[in-house]
Amino acid sequence: MPMTTKTAIPVQKRCPKHFNRPLLALAALSPLLLTACSSIGLTGSSGSSTTRDAAGLTYSAQYPTRAYRFEDKNTADVYLTDLSDDELSAFFTQSRDWSQITGTIAQVHLFLKPKPGRTPIEPTAASAAVRWIVITQGEIGVYDGAGFMLPGGNITKDSISGSIQKAPMRLTRKTPGFSDPLITPELDIKFATKLDVQSADELAARVEALAARADPVTD
Repeated sequence: MPMTTKTAIPVQKRCPKHFNRPLLALAALSPLLLTACSSIGLTGSSGSSTTRDAAGLTYSAQYPTRAYRFEDKNTADVYLTDLSDDELSAFFTQSRDWSQITGTIAQVHLFLKPKPGRTPIEPTAASAAVRWIVITQGEIGVYDGAGFMLPGGNITKDSISGSIQKAPMRLTRKTPGFSDPLITPELDIKFATKLDVQSADELAARVEALAARADPVTD
């Protein structure tokens, strides 16, 4: 199976001096040395996200593996990850050591394709929901939010592209060992990918299973 070259995902810390909250979790996020397996989805450089929080913390990720599926001309699901197929599958293999897995997987659910004159075309409107899952040494944190996306391409044919700026995110689920270092985070995400229903279905199953392994955040 051809594998992409391992690349480090940088974490830039621009934190005030009083920022001494869960640095252990932040330290676990920083050395993301990941591979992407070409057996699932499109591989390449056109997929990335940047998450910023109120304390000045920035976390950037590149998504070599991408795929999408659609329901109709207004509705589509895009999946992006920097995890390999082997790493994603390890969570559902009893004998595997999850503590060695660190990375991210994102889902963008377009629920309305904005149309000038008929729907709001402005950054404060919402046309897509975002789920961003962070895996830190086997521990899982699930962030959910929404933002405005005006998709490019014809989603009912073979491709989609888009971006969302400053989508407010909130930690909604986590495993007991996941420590959240982000204060009121906002997510910027952009992508371009081809239609691949089979790969999108496989990634969707992984997103659902990872979220199910985490407990709801009640506070």
